[in-house]
Amino acid sequence: MIRPTLIALALCVASSAESMPYVPLQLPNNSVIEVRQGCGLGRQLVDGICVRNSAVRAAVRKCSARKMRMVNGRCEPRVRPAAAPAVAPPTAQQPAATPATPR
Repeated sequence: MIRPTLIALALCVASSAESMPYVPLQLPNNSVIEVRQGCGLGRQLVDGICVRNSAVRAAVRKCSARKMRMVNGRCEPRVRPAAAPAVAPPTAQQPAATPATPR
């Protein structure tokens, strides 16, 4: 009684193993989630050092109070772009631009 049961079970396992399709191994997709700048939760990288977010916010507030901006962990003056010179209207001495000729 035991011997026929074992033979039947062995045939079921062997036949189902042969009927399984072959699936090639898949190449790994970038399933690694990178932590922001490698410092972890509640911290950020400032000038190569991991600093608490609250310390960074306090430094930004201090720079803003001085009318400066935070760059790489340091306060730097805000640089305003130089005003472009106004274009003078053409005078009688300057030749007018020639119109484009059709081809």
